[in-house]
Amino acid sequence: MTRRDALAATIALAAAARAAPACAQTDAMKSLITAAQAEGSVTIDGPPIDTARQYLTQAFQRAYGIPVSYISSTNSSSGARVRAERAAGKYLLDVLVAGGDTPTMTYLPSGWLDRVEPILIAPDVVDPSKWRDGHLWYEDDAHTILRTLQSVSPELVVNAKFVKPSEIPTWKSLLDPKWQGKIIAKDPAVAGAGTSMIALLYMQFGPDFVKRLYQDQKPLISRDARQETQFLAQGAYPILIGPEPTEVDRFQHSGYPLEYVFPTDAPTTLTGSYGLISLVNKAPHPNAAKLFINWLAGRDPQEKFAEARFSVSLRTDVKYHGLPSWVFPQKGGRYVDTYDYKFVTEQRDAAMAKARALLGE
Repeated sequence: MTRRDALAATIALAAAARAAPACAQTDAMKSLITAAQAEGSVTIDGPPIDTARQYLTQAFQRAYGIPVSYISSTNSSSGARVRAERAAGKYLLDVLVAGGDTPTMTYLPSGWLDRVEPILIAPDVVDPSKWRDGHLWYEDDAHTILRTLQSVSPELVVNAKFVKPSEIPTWKSLLDPKWQGKIIAKDPAVAGAGTSMIALLYMQFGPDFVKRLYQDQKPLISRDARQETQFLAQGAYPILIGPEPTEVDRFQHSGYPLEYVFPTDAPTTLTGSYGLISLVNKAPHPNAAKLFINWLAGRDPQEKFAEARFSVSLRTDVKYHGLPSWVFPQKGGRYVDTYDYKFVTEQRDAAMAKARALLGE
């Protein structure tokens, strides 16, 4: 190492020490920072959301001087890409920041993940008092996947210029013939919100309801969150099942009268958004990957990441600015957690398979 390189490394480490939380500056964390900076970069697969990408890449580099290569994947494309890479003997990814299906149903059973629990060393991260219910949250019993977000998931949104929220107090209200051809629904054949939604409706109301809603009411089936919200805003389809809140928020801020509806005849759903954090095995930058995960699970990054995802952190010391009240789970509320491991791996898929068979998919 040249004198210039040594000086640059010293300056970068000092900057990291200033930027990182004081409580994180244990000997173990200092050693991890040094090893991570020696690797020089980290590659993450994260949400295809511009605000999330900008924050995760820029803030981590500011904190530690380590550039972030960001792969903006949808949940369905991430697994296919990594499977092809590994078949070719390429190991390019360090960290996965994703939603419920990809880490739980693809990465974990494929054997692509190392356990995340042993690499959590930042004091404010491993302190159970900093997390809801007094413990860190993991998606699986082996504590391979760290869960950091849990929020109320709006299941239904209307354009109030054409449909008043009071006109749809229940899910069964959607079966009124006057709504035929006026509904957009997430494609139940695609992993994600559409899958969970049709499974929940099947479990709650049975096959006849699902058939009448998804076939007899002639909904537009969509795979594009931005386009479906645009159709909703324009009034072409004034009812949307399974909205993407960040897209709805964008149109609301543009003045469109989009309003969420929470039907009273079924439990409200909870989501984990893109809040599942995983350590990919055979990572090219293993120390930078571990540092990134410890950093992202910290208080300040959780605050910014949760807001970028229009969501709520499972940390108890996070403050929020401008999030609507409906995103916060309420004590005593009726909820179904769509990120619960048993729901994802057993209940949802069984109901989904029956619903798809019913619809001929």
